[in-house]
Amino acid sequence: MAQKPVGRHDTSTHVDKTKTKCIRIRDLKDIPYTMVAAIDFGSTFSGYAFSTKFEHNLNPLKVYNTTWTANSGNLMSLKTSSCILFDKSQTVNSFGFEAEDKYADLMQKNEHKDWFFFRRFKMTLYEEKEISRSMKLKSSNGKEMTAMKVFTCSIRFLKDHLLDSCKNRGVDVSMSEIRWVLTIPAIWNDRAKQFMRECAVQAGIPGPQLIMSLEAEAAALFCKYLPVTEMAKGEGGNVSVFKPGSQYLVLDVGGGTVDITVHEVQDDLKLKELYMANGGEWGGIMVDTEFMKLLSEILGDQVVKKFKEENQADYLELQRTFEVKKRSISSTQGSKITFALPISLLDTFEQMNPNVDISQRLKSKFDKDITWNLDKMRLDKNLAKKLYSKSVKTIIDHISDLLRKPEIEHIKAILLVGGYSECPLLQEEIEKKFPKKRLIIPKEAGLAVLQGAVINGHELDAITERISRLTYGVGTNMPFDSKIHDESRKFTDEGKTLCNGCFCVHVKQGEQVPVGLIGSTERYWVMEKDQTKLPVLVYTSKNPNPTYIDEDDCENIGEFIVEMTNTDRGLHRGVDVEFTFGGAEIEVTAYDIHSREEHKAYFNFLG
Repeated sequence: MAQKPVGRHDTSTHVDKTKTKCIRIRDLKDIPYTMVAAIDFGSTFSGYAFSTKFEHNLNPLKVYNTTWTANSGNLMSLKTSSCILFDKSQTVNSFGFEAEDKYADLMQKNEHKDWFFFRRFKMTLYEEKEISRSMKLKSSNGKEMTAMKVFTCSIRFLKDHLLDSCKNRGVDVSMSEIRWVLTIPAIWNDRAKQFMRECAVQAGIPGPQLIMSLEAEAAALFCKYLPVTEMAKGEGGNVSVFKPGSQYLVLDVGGGTVDITVHEVQDDLKLKELYMANGGEWGGIMVDTEFMKLLSEILGDQVVKKFKEENQADYLELQRTFEVKKRSISSTQGSKITFALPISLLDTFEQMNPNVDISQRLKSKFDKDITWNLDKMRLDKNLAKKLYSKSVKTIIDHISDLLRKPEIEHIKAILLVGGYSECPLLQEEIEKKFPKKRLIIPKEAGLAVLQGAVINGHELDAITERISRLTYGVGTNMPFDSKIHDESRKFTDEGKTLCNGCFCVHVKQGEQVPVGLIGSTERYWVMEKDQTKLPVLVYTSKNPNPTYIDEDDCENIGEFIVEMTNTDRGLHRGVDVEFTFGGAEIEVTAYDIHSREEHKAYFNFLG
């Protein structure tokens, strides 16, 4: 049974869609600013960067970062771990490496049970399809907290840390002078984007000063300005790749997600998307998972579980040392690859298996592929490579499928960025599989997204055109057409014969959409005389031409709500709705059909 929309749709007021499209000048471009501040909140690592408008005009690559230090493992990095620790009153105690070290200490003292520790939780917004303001996350010890609070406090910490860093560097700016940028994967859905925006606003970032930057696009902007000498591979690559008419694929491989976009460089050196953004959850975390599976296969699930519970500091150090090792393994190394392991891991095995010799166990299960001596485990090179095989194969298979598409089969280069891109094994496999494509990897591949996001904040119009990943439209009633509509959907309202549950398309999946494009203007009416809010139900579909809102692949992603407090005209009230596409987020405007007054309106994708 089709859902009955709350608004009426009158096609007699339609304007030819081909004549109603125009470009909206983003309001943000008209807001004066002194500095751009970007926050890259990643699945595994997070950080921030900033630059003033003056500095950007002199040198777009002049971007400031901060250095984070971890006590455990003596680690220094330009990004910190994506984790946050709350005390028993749900007050933030620490973030990043400091949170990891503090929680490990609490675990050692057995004082952690009332605390809340969240690590690598960003992937929830990709995995969870029913994102809501009330949804909860489970901490490491199983305690729950609302996801919105966890994300909000994380963004607030990074924002405040950034502002303190500015002061320490003598950059004195007020909040009203800052244009904020928050990076997001292009493959996220609209619910996830709204969730992050609301968290950022709650964290104290003014909504009108905030833009979302798609991660792969930001990385491309960074590489566009990078000198030839800063390319780790494909020397001279930026000379040929970033000239007018050239086409390239951006492969952004992070810890959690893999984001892929394809660009063509325009005459003015701005970028046009050639194929819709795509990707999946095939990042570096997949390698971590395979490594832990191998340890469980060697030692047993219960041994690994007990080790995690009783030696949290050592487990943390194991994760950190593996993260470094993961980015160094290549096929050109010797026949054995050595991994440093905490001695407490072997101790735990011996405690739980007093009569079992680890060497004999390894010999019976792995022959000579693995040897273990105290805190060193040596793996045969081919076995070590298997840890990467699932992730690497999925990435390469996906790229192979993409390159068969006629829209992008002629691209000349692959731009590899993101933290996981620093892994030589991944680089080698991509070079081997695509020998005719120039592989370009910036030396600071792990920071490309963050530094590019700052550039994106200064250059809001750097991307001129995108491809819509979905069909967007509104669920409504339309005049019944026997040649198109099912008889079962026909109903009469005020003398008009209408069809219930129709999908009114505003932009089609696969359509080229100039950034800031206003889709066709559609008119929607109230259904009740005293109605003060007009909810316009927003739907998406993977089908370019859906007819009804309850077809397969159609999804109600939320609603667009127009406030109509003046009820004097009763049922003779309506709005002309304009959706603006092409940016990282959908924008919308509604105008009163009589007064042409712009109505206050807002999206509600989170329920």
